[in-house]
Amino acid sequence: MSDENKIRIDFPLKGEWQLLRPPGHHPFAFDFVMTDEKRKKYSKRNKISFFLGYIPADRYYCWKKPVYSPIDGTVIQIGTGCKDHQKTNIWKTISLWYNATYKFKPKEVNGKLDIRPNTGNYVMVKAKEGYIVFLAHLKNSSIKVKEGQLLRAGELIGNIGNSGNSTIPHLHINIFDQMEDPLQAKVLPFVFNKYEELTKDGKWEKYILHVPKVKSFIKISD
Repeated sequence: MSDENKIRIDFPLKGEWQLLRPPGHHPFAFDFVMTDEKRKKYSKRNKISFFLGYIPADRYYCWKKPVYSPIDGTVIQIGTGCKDHQKTNIWKTISLWYNATYKFKPKEVNGKLDIRPNTGNYVMVKAKEGYIVFLAHLKNSSIKVKEGQLLRAGELIGNIGNSGNSTIPHLHINIFDQMEDPLQAKVLPFVFNKYEELTKDGKWEKYILHVPKVKSFIKISD
């Protein structure tokens, strides 16, 4: 499938971000984090604290940053009430990975599978074409939308948090083909309408209908 034929969405954040794709993620399931001005650190604490102590969630640069709807659509499902992990360190990371990989079995709540232990607080927005944009690990009590609400691209959805299977504060985004049967849902490819990506020689290059490279730094201008 060429980029021209893929689903097109706006970038859900503002400012400068780094794209990450941890091992095990689908090629079109992205995580976005924010760094310092030197693009070296994710938090205001020394990295050593992550291994020998802990880093509070609110010391990460992307903590509580606003998240916007990347499409026009309808909110079909939200997950709320999942507490944020207030501390991050290597041991918490290992524990979360182990539980998500070997122990997570979603339970049914009110006729729906409760995926919050893995996804944290989340929002699903369905486009008129039928695909569903999924935004996860939002901050507890930050979600501003309700199920059934009609959204325009660019409307505020909530804030970045550290809920669910989240080792540091970040935003996860991917697109599903359907949610009638979550266990059979497929992740779909997509492109961002526009963004700028930092080149190796330190220049910002504009892209249209494309996706950034993994670990690249991208910028969305207001």
